Amino acid sequence: MVLTVDPIIEMWGEIAAIVLCLFLLISLLLMLAFNMAILYTTAWIREKSELIKLLRPHVDSLNKTTEAAAHGVAPSEDENVIVRTVAQVPLSVQAVDQKVEAASDRVANVVVEFRARTMQAKTIAKAFLLPGLMKPRPSKDGVERGLQFKSPGYRKLIEERPSEIPVAGADGDRYRKTVAASQHREDAPAR
Repeated sequence: MVLTVDPIIEMWGEIAAIVLCLFLLISLLLMLAFNMAILYTTAWIREKSELIKLLRPHVDSLNKTTEAAAHGVAPSEDENVIVRTVAQVPLSVQAVDQKVEAASDRVANVVVEFRARTMQAKTIAKAFLLPGLMKPRPSKDGVERGLQFKSPGYRKLIEERPSEIPVAGADGDRYRKTVAASQHREDAPAR
């Protein structure tokens, strides 16, 4: 039994084999190009990281000089020009800050003095020209009772004062006697 293959199928099989080989060749070339690109990229990054490591001592020197300048120590003349220039910045900023602070203190003192003199003049004018306005103001209800405090717990305690307070009897019975809240002294020591 001999199998015969149709020549058309045989031709299409050879074409498929050639297409598969071309696809495999193109895939291998693309993979090779991608790997080469990654290889060169990692080499370039490694080279740049070595440059950053070389830059580190200069940055440390700059940081130390800047920190010393912030504490008032001027940079030495043998330092790099860039380091000296950058180190001068905190000194100049500190000088400007001191000048601004001194000026703002002077302005604040003048404003406070002006306001005090203005209020003094108003009070004297009221006292001489309108003596009826200088009477002390009557206090509100609650100020006498201690409600001027802002604590919510204290205010609640004062507002909810009981009418009777239980006290211990002579024989140790705690609730035998009661004292009216009006009889309770504010300055009595607590038990």
